[in-house]
Amino acid sequence: MKDSRLPEIAWLVVIAILVAAGGSALLGFLGQNRLGGGIVTLVAVAASIVMLRRAYVPSSPTVRADVTQASAYCVAASLAFVTIEWNPHWGLRACISAAEVAVIFDIVTVVARRPAVPKES
Repeated sequence: MKDSRLPEIAWLVVIAILVAAGGSALLGFLGQNRLGGGIVTLVAVAASIVMLRRAYVPSSPTVRADVTQASAYCVAASLAFVTIEWNPHWGLRACISAAEVAVIFDIVTVVARRPAVPKES
């Protein structure tokens, strides 16, 4: 069985680069139409809250990492909503930074995960 962590890490690095390169343009595009951008970011906030609720499994050995990862994505989505709706001067950089932190934390959790052990027949 191949270790799937390396391609996953590579794609997460690509996502981090895309967020850094195009995050401000995407937020600017969503900010031009505040109603549509607000709806899109509210859906992202709702999805991240659902992700946060599903991440909390008290019996899981990785519950802390799972909840922290989901919280980071929830903060990034919430900051995107704040940036679109209220356009504070700090919002754009804070949203991109939060998204980068979420993706980097995702990379760290993938690296820390043990590779799958093939079962013997």
